[in-house]
Amino acid sequence: MLCGMRILAIETSCDETAIAIVEAAGKTAPRFKILSNVVSSQVKTHAPFGGVVPNLAKREHQRNLVPVVIHALREAKLLAVARGQKLGVRVRKKKTLTTSYLPLATILEREPDLLTRLGASPLLTHVPAIDALAVTIGPGLAPALWVGVNFARALAYAWGKPLIPVNHMEAHLYSNFYGPRRTFHYPIVCLTVSGGHTQLIVLKSLKKYRVLGETRDDAAGEAFDKGARLLGIPFPGGPHLAKLARQGNPAAFNFPRPMINPPAGGQNHEFSFAGLKTALLYLLRDNPTFIQRKADLAASFEAAIVDVLVIKTMRAAREHRAHTIFLAGGVAANQKLRRELRKQAKLLPTAPRVYAPERNLSTDNAVMVAMAAAIATSRRPTTVSWQYLGADANLGL
Repeated sequence: MLCGMRILAIETSCDETAIAIVEAAGKTAPRFKILSNVVSSQVKTHAPFGGVVPNLAKREHQRNLVPVVIHALREAKLLAVARGQKLGVRVRKKKTLTTSYLPLATILEREPDLLTRLGASPLLTHVPAIDALAVTIGPGLAPALWVGVNFARALAYAWGKPLIPVNHMEAHLYSNFYGPRRTFHYPIVCLTVSGGHTQLIVLKSLKKYRVLGETRDDAAGEAFDKGARLLGIPFPGGPHLAKLARQGNPAAFNFPRPMINPPAGGQNHEFSFAGLKTALLYLLRDNPTFIQRKADLAASFEAAIVDVLVIKTMRAAREHRAHTIFLAGGVAANQKLRRELRKQAKLLPTAPRVYAPERNLSTDNAVMVAMAAAIATSRRPTTVSWQYLGADANLGL
């Protein structure tokens, strides 16, 4: 990792438009300083549809990226904050899009609204004092990913900066490396839980990890959202269901715990949550009056998901003699999951410490993208030319 490396990161894998500027230092023990962290949420846009609509997400990213980048640069004092005041920028002589910036029209051919907004902004005449750009290239929603990738390509071309591609799930994995008083001892077992993914990962060192298992169907976050929809809970369902669950009895209904038991003579680190959602569907279909007990249903449904996640994480931690457990992804904000992981970890022979990202770094953000880019750069050359970078909605770890 380069000492004092300053990265501007872009995250558009789903329905948050996020930009962060982060300084990274240290090779074996990475240290990060957040200069700015700006997230523009699209929750109100997608709420009427009960879920994220990919083409609407693409439209909103086009509208939001330029103002969010400007906000982040000003917050980091890397763009003029008042007329005549220029902080940390190199001013370019004004040029027109039809001459020197002609390639931008090609790069942003599929994002015409973004091209217009970029052309009317100060981003083409002010080059911020950063060392590199980083951008999420997948996994995620393809239309949303491509907006961020093409925007990063455009800025890399206009500013003459190197471009670092980042795996969204790797970014979640490394989100735990930011925070005060965090001491890690390897091996580390990481449970990553989000709307699209549920994975167990073991890290042997900062630069060496492997996936132990993942979901075969619905992710844990997806199960929360689908369960919330069945209960008539508004979007985003997961956080609202968890809030309602605090008022209910988690033992009121006995929902299944899918794939909770390992096969004879082996370990099973995979997940399956589709059947849990189906169990709730059939329960409500066969007992319509149960819908009046929403809090109990929410609490019992949450308990089933949390039990599966915790038991499988403890099993992996015991098998690999983990000294640290990470919790990452959007579902990491779930308080019951955090409590149960910490409670059960104390009972393991290695008594691993459990870390979760700070609340604002649990959901999608660009800080984790910058951190993952810096760590990846310390492992191997990772920069890609703006001419060749693309998105991959199904990118794996």
